[in-house]
Amino acid sequence: MIGHRCRKCIWWDNQHDSVRLIPLIEAKKNPGFCRRRKPGAILLNGYFYGAPPVMDAEEFCGEFKGEG
Repeated sequence: MIGHRCRKCIWWDNQHDSVRLIPLIEAKKNPGFCRRRKPGAILLNGYFYGAPPVMDAEEFCGEFKGEG
């Protein structure tokens, strides 16, 4: 299970242009999106936007699915 990290999962996305808009914090040094889960809504300047869960490349969950 230790090898099952977000960076190796088919649902991991750290290539989309919007990843660069994620504020860097100590807990998420290599951020990306988990595309397995539906986006949540956030309110910015009076508008709602969909935002997928932000994960770190070294995190993992119980729904890991490797490529191939």
